[in-house]
Amino acid sequence: MPAPDGPKVIYHFPHEDDTLKLYHSFTADELEQLMAIDTALVMVDLRPATEYAAGHIAGSINMPAEQIDSRYQKFRSMQESQRNVVLISEDGKLARDLVIRLCKKNIDRVWYLQGGIRAWTKSGRSLATKQ
Repeated sequence: MPAPDGPKVIYHFPHEDDTLKLYHSFTADELEQLMAIDTALVMVDLRPATEYAAGHIAGSINMPAEQIDSRYQKFRSMQESQRNVVLISEDGKLARDLVIRLCKKNIDRVWYLQGGIRAWTKSGRSLATKQ
């Protein structure tokens, strides 16, 4: 049977803790597929500005984690515009925790990159150093 045309995005649910099953995440492969088809995707790198400048996923924006609480309205606005948001941290744990916090505030169009930047580079993908 021939493979269907075009990339497929598979929604993945973490298995570590049953309470997290509601919160979506993407592997590096899945995020790369999503980047190819979702032109309105917003990738938010939560690392400090110096780490972001040293290397980030091309197309991502930098919003250090400590700014999240003061920027809930920005996430709500992206949700109202039906934009999907993927949070990215160094190892994925901080991003996962922030997805949970945002969902508790009824901001539900958010996901996170499993394993974070480490998983992205470990999979052989490159990082950009220019915005």
